Amino acid sequence: MASIEQRLQVLEDKDEIRELTARYCYAVVAQDGQALLGMFTEDGEFHMGEHAWRGQAELRKLYVDQVGNIGPKPFIQNHVIQVDGDAATGNCAVEIRVIEKGESVTACGHYDDQYRRENGRWKFAKRVFHLYHWAKLAEGWAKPAAPPDLR
Repeated sequence: MASIEQRLQVLEDKDEIRELTARYCYAVVAQDGQALLGMFTEDGEFHMGEHAWRGQAELRKLYVDQVGNIGPKPFIQNHVIQVDGDAATGNCAVEIRVIEKGESVTACGHYDDQYRRENGRWKFAKRVFHLYHWAKLAEGWAKPAAPPDLR
């Protein structure tokens, strides 16, 4: 059995990781690309469908050059996190609200995440976004549309 100190450290780590994902959502809404870049490790990755952005230079293309084009409003919940020293894995559900060409759009899915502690702070090492639907709110999500191409 782990010591009380070890168990407390895991709880603190999980709480910091949950706050990382919350800060991510707030930075996306604020279109704060610099803050988003700072949440990823130098070799960090983001994957969505067929697209992948690897390393800070490519992540900059997504988070600085593209995030303002769709103005997503993400809401994260249902975290499951496993901590192993300075590495962790987890997943969380996401609901997204977007205004696309003057119409309300709803989307949802989940992230599979890999985290790494660097210089005492948890960061994303890899985020993989799995989309369930991306649909005009008025039409519902029975016939999901494709998300916008961010490349």
